[in-house]
Amino acid sequence: MTRTAWSVSVFARNSGAVLLIHHHRLGVWLPVGGEIEPGEAPLDAARRELREETGLEGVFVPGLGVDGTPDGLLGYEEHQAGSKGTHLNFAFVADVPTRAVRPNEEYTQFRWVEEPGELDCPTNVRELARMAISAGDGPLQALARRWLAAFNARRLDDLLSLYAEDAVHVSPKLRDRQPETRGEIRGVPALRAWWQGAMDRLPGLRYEPLHLTASGDRVFMEYLRTVPGEPDLVVAEVLVVKAGRIVHSMVFHG
Repeated sequence: MTRTAWSVSVFARNSGAVLLIHHHRLGVWLPVGGEIEPGEAPLDAARRELREETGLEGVFVPGLGVDGTPDGLLGYEEHQAGSKGTHLNFAFVADVPTRAVRPNEEYTQFRWVEEPGELDCPTNVRELARMAISAGDGPLQALARRWLAAFNARRLDDLLSLYAEDAVHVSPKLRDRQPETRGEIRGVPALRAWWQGAMDRLPGLRYEPLHLTASGDRVFMEYLRTVPGEPDLVVAEVLVVKAGRIVHSMVFHG
């Protein structure tokens, strides 16, 4: 008879990235987690597993389901866990205050990822991790997180897919580097050339999210621009969205 067990997995989330570990026995990238102990509620098991496997305490994201759904519950799925048989699994997401992880005997390698496709992980893990990154967000905040993840991963096609064909982009750095534009470009080809140039010129450039706020048809992104050898810069950017695509973006430097 095939063994079955109830289990939990926890996607720890910090600044737009989730934690995945390389499991010694299974040899793949997974979230932390484990079996539910007798008499233990799934949410209590998730809190315990997060603490035991990482040393972290998390805030389990509220309001993801109907009234009565445990905080942080992303969904339920079933998967094979090697010699341990079938796991009937509750997947959770929890916000943690730091990326300082204390590994245990099940793993030594761990990564904080903004795009789970970067790692060799099962399809269900990849899908749940993407859900965890945007859990609790409205559609505009979710779009902004996809924007930041695509830029930081240098996935230019994915970044440009978020824009309308005739989108307008306004930026003071654009005005400084290309005075003839007066700080404004229009259309996906111009956006591609601008960002490809920035990525080639500054391979270490990253945008670390600070705040995402949505209202009406626009989302306000505040992020930290980091480049090795340069002072960090706080940047505000407004994305105006129509029919699910960015039609206008405006950058402001603090």
